[in-house]
Order: sequence, then C-alpha cells, then structure tokens
Amino acid sequence: MEMIQMLSILTFSHDKAYAVDLISLIALPMIIVNSVGTAIFMSIIISTLKQEEQMKAVQTHDVLQLMNQTLPYFKEGLNRESAQQIAMIIKNLMKVSAVAITSKNEILSHVGAGSDHHIPTNEILTSLSKDVLKSGKLKEVHTKEEIGCSHPNCPLRAAIVIPLEMHGSIVGTLKMYFTNPNDLTFVERQLAEGLANIFSSQIELGEAETQSKLLKDAEIKSLQAQVSPHFFFNSINTISALVRINSEKARELLLELSYFFRANLQGSKQHTITLDKELSQVRAYLSLEQARYPGRFNININVEDKYRNVLVPPFLIQILVENAIKHAFTNRKQGNDIDVSVIKETATHVRIIVQDNGQGISKDKMHLLGETSVESESGTGSALENLNLRLKGLFGKSAALQFESTSSGTTFWCVLPYERQEEE
Repeated sequence: MEMIQMLSILTFSHDKAYAVDLISLIALPMIIVNSVGTAIFMSIIISTLKQEEQMKAVQTHDVLQLMNQTLPYFKEGLNRESAQQIAMIIKNLMKVSAVAITSKNEILSHVGAGSDHHIPTNEILTSLSKDVLKSGKLKEVHTKEEIGCSHPNCPLRAAIVIPLEMHGSIVGTLKMYFTNPNDLTFVERQLAEGLANIFSSQIELGEAETQSKLLKDAEIKSLQAQVSPHFFFNSINTISALVRINSEKARELLLELSYFFRANLQGSKQHTITLDKELSQVRAYLSLEQARYPGRFNININVEDKYRNVLVPPFLIQILVENAIKHAFTNRKQGNDIDVSVIKETATHVRIIVQDNGQGISKDKMHLLGETSVESESGTGSALENLNLRLKGLFGKSAALQFESTSSGTTFWCVLPYERQEEE
C-alpha cells in the first residue's frame, strides 16, 4: 500500500527531484506507522473474535448447569414448590432482576424485584402474561406500561414472557423481568426462548412419568424403555467438558441430546414407530456415546430404503446396540464393531439383525437372556427381558428375540411382519 502511495507521488509530481526528496523523507515513517497500525487493528479483530467465542462457551456452560440443576424439580410437575426452586436457580445463574413462573391461572413463583406484590397463590397480575397465555406466543416489552402491572411502585421496567407447553397446549409461562430495560438484550431473549423449549420438554417428561404410574391397564406401555438418568447426566457432563474445548461440537451434541429426549418421550406413548425414526434415535444415542468414548467402537447400518417405513417397537435397535456397547467389549478400546441390518425373511416378514464382534455370552447366562433379568456389573439386565415381552405382546411368539453367541461375537435378531407406514 505504501509503495502505491510513493509511486503515485512520483508519477503525478511535476518536480521529480522534489518528489524523490519527499519520498525519502516520509517513506520509512509511513511504513513503520502503517505496519504498526495494521498489526494493532488485526490484534483487535482477533481479540474480539476470541472474546465472542469465550462468551458463547460460558453461556453454553451456564445453560447446561441450569439444566442439570433444574431437571430433578420437573419430575415433580409444575407446582408451587418445584416452580419456586426452579425460579431461584434461574435467578442465581442468569443476569435478570426477577424470575416468575405461572400456571394458566395463578402465580406459582416469583423471585427477585417486585416480590412484595407479585406473590405466589395470587391471580396473574400483568396483562402481558395474560396476553401470552391467550396467544401462545413469546412477547418482549421494554416499558412498565407494556408490562401492565397495576401496582404503583412496581420496579419492573422490561420483561420477556415465554409460554410453556405440554403436548401442544399452553400450561403456563416463564417470565424474566428487568429493572433496567437496557439489560434485556438479544442474548437474554435467545437464552430465555431456549430454556422455555427445554423446560416444556421436561414438563412433558414429568407428566409422562406421572401418567405411566397411573396406567395399570397399559401393560405394553409400562414396558417401554425410558431415558436412563445415568445416561442423561453422563451426556451432560460430556457436553460440559467439551464446551470450552470445542463449543461447536458441544452445541451439536446438545441438539442430539434434545432429539434423543424428544424421541424417547414420543416412543413412550407409541406401540410402533418407523424403522427410519428408530435409526435416527440410534444415531443420536451413538453420537453421545462416541463423544464419551472416542474411537472405541464402530457401527455399520445396512438398511435398504424400501425398509425405512417398516413399523417396529420403539427402542428395539437402540436397546440391542446399547447392550452390545455395555457388555460385549469389556475393556477392549478398539476394533469393536456393531452391525445393524434388515433382510427379507419371507414375502410378509423381515428379519432385523444386530451383530457384534465382542467376547460372546457365557453359557450359564444364554438360556436366561430375554426370559428374565440377568444381573451384571453394569445393570439389572431387565432391558432385554422387557424388549422380548413387548415383541411377543405386539406380534406374537414368532417375533420373540433370538440370538446366537460364540467367543467371537453375538448376533441378536427378530422376525417382524412387513407392515409399513404409508408415506404422507
């Protein structure tokens, strides 16, 4: 750049000798000053990018910590006690002046500024909350008048209110208040919206758990595999460890965990799902497991497109893959392969196969698998028993889980009717 400026001076100057003298005088200072300025400018850009990346990592870590702390309370349902604890956790971890959670009719909890008149057990005070409950859409306001609190000394000046849903219906709201409108930024809005989505899923999970205890006549549904708390917390810990190392990878795994949760929730309410959905859930599960144990195992899925819409019991393949990961390879850290395939058995049936190259199953346990719980160091062994009961309950004894095992590996399979869900 400096060379171009020097050439321009020399080219357009009428007095060449004067131009040469001028260039000799200013060349070195210009080069030094411009180089230093460029270096400072680039360092500012790099520093800003690093700071932004660190901020994202910290925010992701805070959200994961918040999820980890609030999860136990959602199992109790949306009530005053659980809502109070959740609001306190959010208030402590996020830069907000107050946090409130409501049902459709009343304030369940309010922590922070304005708690002298936003009192739990009272009817909902603000017109803003009433509008969100009616419309089912997020609302953000930046004035006291827009909040709509009738109390003359209310300190709240800005708010974001997000609906909480369960099975598509509005069951309450999550509200974040600010005494300074400038504190309600785009970042707070994104965090609040993301939390509301996660909380809605957790409310559904809590409700599903409650309902499952009441459904005495739903024998098959009571056998549906549920999300393991150990798996959830192990996944959260893995993602937390990745946040500061590779925030993009942590974000991807968080999405996989969210999908895995949603699939488990839907599976607990269905007798059958498509094979394609089951495989998607298996891939989400494997992404999380492979993040915990990088390079430990490989999975090969060989399924023709024509079988993608075959109806199978939820968690069929996931349980068999999980069983292989937990039991087949012991402490072997590499060369562990799992193969999933679907082949034609007859004109009306297909065979679903999950095969591993592990150590095999001991003879004293082989006759018990699928028929009763088989205790081991890594679990109660009830998953295969429950899966076998569901298969026989849905499709008859001919669909029972079958297997063969040698010292070089184990193969599980079952034969199911070639029933397909019609494409929409």
